[in-house]
Order: sequence, then structure tokens, then C-alpha cells
Amino acid sequence: FFFTENLASTMSTSLIRCATAAALVATCDGYMPSAAPSRAAAVRPAAASVFMDETVFERALAGELEEEGFENPFMSEVGWADYLDKNAKSSYNMNQRPSLADDGYYTASIVDNPLDVVSDWLGAMKGYVTNPVATAFPTISNDPTGARSYPKGSNEVSARTIKPKEKDFDPKKRIVGIPGFNIFGTPSSKSGSFIENFFGN
Repeated sequence: FFFTENLASTMSTSLIRCATAAALVATCDGYMPSAAPSRAAAVRPAAASVFMDETVFERALAGELEEEGFENPFMSEVGWADYLDKNAKSSYNMNQRPSLADDGYYTASIVDNPLDVVSDWLGAMKGYVTNPVATAFPTISNDPTGARSYPKGSNEVSARTIKPKEKDFDPKKRIVGIPGFNIFGTPSSKSGSFIENFFGN
């Protein structure tokens, strides 16, 4: 009996608190709608419907996608890598050139024969185990295979689309030898006595 009486009093106290909180919220101005009628927002005209380019399906069903790929090699990464290899004698995206690649460059994809996928994967793992640093951190200038290269006649700077700013390191054109100051640590080696610099002579 004692337990049910305490439970009933606790529930009634909770209900009173909830009702009080609801009454306070209901009377707050922030939760009340404004008295003045609001103007309806201007409705913008609907945009034209977006339609899918169905020529992709038409060409795929007609078997003409490969021809379109030859006309526009930049539409796929493989086509662009081929184009750069043949015309610029360069590699693409830090990969080896297709004509010089260790794995033949054209490896099996997820839609190919599973045995081909597994054999290509094992070949890639064999190359990784043979030279893990060169595989994990490919570079062009330090490539041990020689299959990665900048376009013919280019170097790292000239091959970039956005060229870095040329800097003149002539010390006569720069302000050098200024002593630094650090109140929380070791003073600069170019500065004099710490006490003299801080408080003056």
C-alpha cells in the first residue's frame, strides 16, 4: 500500500509539472502565431524538367559506344591515359604508361571473369611485395620502372596546369638577419643579451 501511494503521488507531481510547463510554453510570444496575417511568399515558376541523355543507351544498344570513345578519348580515364601515352609520351594519374605498364595496364574489372579478376589481383600483390615502397608511394622522377613520365619535353613545373610563382632567392632583394625575439623560450641566436633586448640598456 505504501509503494502504490508513493507511486501515485510521484505521478501526480510529474503530471502537474508537465501541465505547468505546457501552459508556460503555450503563453510565450515566441510560440504564438503573429496577429497580423502574413503575406504569401511569391511562387517561382517551376524549372524545366530535367531529361536524361538517351543517346548513351541508343549507342550502347547499337554497339557504337566504342566509336564515341575513340572520337572523345577524354570521356574515360582509360581513353585519356591511352591518348597521353600515344600523343604526349606521358603517364596519367601517377600510373604507368599503358604501353610500358608491368601489369599490361588493362586489368580485369568487376564485370569480367572472376578468375581474371583474381589473377590480376594476385599479380598486383606480387608487384607490391616485390617493391612495396615504390608501389605505395609512386613518383615520376624516382620511378624505378621508368614507366611513369612527364609529357615529352616537360618537367615537373612545366607539366603543371597552374604554374608555381617563380621566386628570386637573391639575398640582396630580401631582408635578412633580423633577430627574433621569444619571451617564452630561447632567444634568437642573432640577438644580443636577453636582458638588454627586453629591458633596453
